[in-house]
Amino acid sequence: YMMSRGPIYGGELTQRIDDVTRGSWRPGAGAIYPILSGLVRRGEARLEVRDGRKVYSLTARGAARLKEVRSRIRERGGRFAELRGLILDMVEPSERAEILLDHLHLAIQPFVDIGRSPDGISESRERARVLARARAELRQGMVKLGSSRRRGTSRA
Repeated sequence: YMMSRGPIYGGELTQRIDDVTRGSWRPGAGAIYPILSGLVRRGEARLEVRDGRKVYSLTARGAARLKEVRSRIRERGGRFAELRGLILDMVEPSERAEILLDHLHLAIQPFVDIGRSPDGISESRERARVLARARAELRQGMVKLGSSRRRGTSRA
């Protein structure tokens, strides 16, 4: 998807992944270049050499494939949340609260960052709509949390 923003060098791609994952993953050349070669082989990316460096860009076929992948992510987004139960089941009960807090932070951070990213939501009206919905979802979650505490039930 990073090629959809324009041509990119392999090293630049590695740096962007490192930035987006906040240092959690910095793929090496052994991970990046085989993937890029596969995209070129399938006609989803184009390879050019500029000043002795390999530059990759998305083709029309690659853009169509990216659109398809994005659609599947939207359709299956809820499934990622469903995996949370499996992850929580794998850890010690004493660690679950801390993991849930980490997940909460990770879920909220994109809303904090939304106005900072170069390709974030630029129109202030749209940004306000997204943030208002996020606040409403958080309020609804807090109400549910409060009512489950009053009943003495907890899911953590």
